Amino acid sequence: MSSSPRAATVALVPLRAPGVGKSRLAGTLSVEGRAALAGAMLADVAAALRSSPVDRIVVAAGGPTAIAAASALGLEALADPVGASGLDGALAAAAGRLGPVGTLVVVAADLPCLCAEDVTALLGHDAEVVVAPTSDGGTGALLRRPPDACPTAYGPGSGLRHLALARAAGRRTAEAALAGFAHDVDVAEDLVRLTAADLPPLGARTAALLDQLDIAVAG
Repeated sequence: MSSSPRAATVALVPLRAPGVGKSRLAGTLSVEGRAALAGAMLADVAAALRSSPVDRIVVAAGGPTAIAAASALGLEALADPVGASGLDGALAAAAGRLGPVGTLVVVAADLPCLCAEDVTALLGHDAEVVVAPTSDGGTGALLRRPPDACPTAYGPGSGLRHLALARAAGRRTAEAALAGFAHDVDVAEDLVRLTAADLPPLGARTAALLDQLDIAVAG
């Protein structure tokens, strides 16, 4: 008797409308600059995921410009449904449209230091729910096996909140401290930290864009 096929590992990447999102960078970057940065970081995240054991990458896209950004990179995109309740609602709706999935990993789109080794290490944990936190306590990645192991609860402090929800659901949990998931970009200070010597290398697209924009944020 042949063995049943391995259930797929899917990375779900939420992307809000490039240029509209990252409003806290408005004092540093124009709308066009924020859109370009979002696109560059998405490209670097996609490159890391494509070089990892992930079987499928899907962008949960918040509007036509997000769909266009995903499509430009050859990524599958699912548009947020009308009336979706915030990021959690959009992610739940997208997850429900994926079909059979063994492991679902929600990966932030703004992780310019992410590499395939980070993703592989995350997937190597055998817990049912694994959180890779950002440096400010958010969630760089949320792994769930099965995909409905616990609900999502994004926002400030979501890393610990996701672990608490998983434990309340009786799931085995783990926290994965991985540098590529730790450094997201929300404010100007995050851009400053991207050039710190103790950080992992930037992805190629983000590094090239920051050089092109010649952003002077360190002073």
